[in-house]
Formats: sequence, C-alpha cells, structure tokens
Amino acid sequence: MATATSLTTKEGCYTPRSFSHIALSVRDYDRSLHFYRDLLGFEVAQELSELRATGYEDGISEQKNRKYRVAVLRYSKASTAPYGMSEDAPVIALVAPLGPPPTGTGIKVDQIGISHFGIWVKGLDTIYEELTSKGVRFATPPHTAAQTAAGTIRTAFAEDPDGIFIQLDEMVPA
Repeated sequence: MATATSLTTKEGCYTPRSFSHIALSVRDYDRSLHFYRDLLGFEVAQELSELRATGYEDGISEQKNRKYRVAVLRYSKASTAPYGMSEDAPVIALVAPLGPPPTGTGIKVDQIGISHFGIWVKGLDTIYEELTSKGVRFATPPHTAAQTAAGTIRTAFAEDPDGIFIQLDEMVPA
C-alpha cells in the first residue's frame, strides 16, 4: 500500500494507491441490483433514487441534464466514508439513467473499452453450479487461467443482465 501522501511517484510517474470504484451503466436497475446483490453477494452501501446531474456529467454522458438511479455496492468491510468507499474497500456503482433508456451493449475482450472486471471468490465450482442453476449465463466455465509453483488461478466468466462480463477468480495455493 502506498503512503498517505496525495501523490506518490515512482520514477517520475504517478502511482495509483488502489481502486476507488467501478461504475456500470445498466438498463434495468432492479434486475441488475438483484443480480449483483442477491446472486453475487454484494452488499448495498447506499442507494440514490434520483441523483440529479450537477453539470460535470454533461462531459461524460450522451444526454445532458440526465438523472440517475444509483446503487453503491461493496464486497468488503463497511466504511463510514461517503458511499462506503475507502482505499481498502473499492465499490461498484450501478448507474441506471432515468428517462430515455441507455444505448449500447457490453463489449467483448477484443473490443476497445473496459471488457470485464474480476472479483476473487472461494469455491468457484460451487458458485458456478449455483449461479448456473439460477439462470446466470457464463461465457466460459471454470478453468485454469494461470499456474505457477505458488499456486493456480482458476477462473470463469459470468455475464450480468446487460452482458457485462464478470471474471470470477479463485486462488488455489500449491
């Protein structure tokens, strides 16, 4: 973990301290919340039923003055910081635009953009069987992704309701 200074450098370059969050734009808030909370086990740190645009969103949104419904989800210990975030507790934000439906689809790993995100799990085969029995689609079943003398990483790629890939990774010590 980097020191508590606001800017850490290594050979003149900025060095990230940790992930802050991942924001996923979703078509159907309730369907996505069910998937991430009830099937993948994320906990809701905060929900915002109508987040109003403050102006800066115009530079990152297709439509100006949009309102959003947001769920901030965590997969780690609780934090009293805004949205439950901290350097030790990255979060996922489900962002559902209100009004006209969002455009676009999830992308594949050979396309430009963020193609997936990964989370560590224990018991990958059991999780795969359980999620499959609940109708979750998988692009790949559990398989060995990497192996060294220290251990093996097993992985599977699930698809969320909008086709966004979630890589489920399990570290199996040697």
